[in-house]
Amino acid sequence: MAKNRVEEQWLLVVKDFATNYWDKELEEAKQLFDQPYPHSGEKDYIKQTTFLDNAKRNKLMMLKYLAQSVSGNIHPRGANTVDEKEGAAKLIALAEQRIKKTNE
Repeated sequence: MAKNRVEEQWLLVVKDFATNYWDKELEEAKQLFDQPYPHSGEKDYIKQTTFLDNAKRNKLMMLKYLAQSVSGNIHPRGANTVDEKEGAAKLIALAEQRIKKTNE
């Protein structure tokens, strides 16, 4: 195995897990981003707004890691092959098309 490469067996386990949870996490992200911010006059406005912003950021990071896991690109920066990078680009394009269709 090359230095800083993830073992193929581990990669398959992570890919399977990410594939099974992708749709669930994407739906939760849509619900989270549709949730309105609290009114500025509320008692805990700053706390609620900060919590919502942090939840959105964390959900986006979760989606990023799931997408990387499904594509197989979970190696350290610069350690991915050209084929892996092209595969990730194709998956991103498909995800963008899917998101556009659901927003219409």
